Amino acid sequence: MNRRSFLKATTGVAATLANGMGWTRNMRAQSIGQEEVVEITLGAFYPIGRWYFDPIGVHIQPGQRVRWRCRKWGGSVTAFHPSHDNHELRIPEGARPFDSGILIEGDNPRARFEWVFEEEGTYDYYSRRQERLGAVGRIVVGSPGGPGEELIGYGESAGRALTYPDVREVFSWLSSEKIVEQGVIPYPMERFGRTFPAQESHF
Repeated sequence: MNRRSFLKATTGVAATLANGMGWTRNMRAQSIGQEEVVEITLGAFYPIGRWYFDPIGVHIQPGQRVRWRCRKWGGSVTAFHPSHDNHELRIPEGARPFDSGILIEGDNPRARFEWVFEEEGTYDYYSRRQERLGAVGRIVVGSPGGPGEELIGYGESAGRALTYPDVREVFSWLSSEKIVEQGVIPYPMERFGRTFPAQESHF
């Protein structure tokens, strides 16, 4: 799916893919009035022990709104920022760090979080309780740029929080160039899925 066809999608139109294990994912852009809202789902797939954002990468323009929906209690949408658990800075230096707090599940206002991206650049974010499982995403606003384009883990030498191996793996694959080129990148379950039994503590 290219960027043009994605942004022309209307309310209720979704591309749904299945991986043979009953897992589905949705990519949607909704029109509310004259404002395009890009929607991202935060969910979990128990059999492989994964929490994930889908789509995992999105390209938008300054002033555009993004809405996250949580499909299971306990996730969050939190920018990589020193004020958030001493994480390294991975959003534009002039941008406000966003944090949804813990979200609940279902069709409930507390299961949603919205943010308008004003500053151009690269924004990396994570789910607080599931970061170690690779629950991260990237949004490129306009052109890529800023600390989010630094090598993942660059802040460790300055005393910032250590980077989980699964986060390194995801960001080494999820390049901003790929996001800008494709516009929307679905979560690659076949790449980052795990075959080990899920641990109860993950969910």
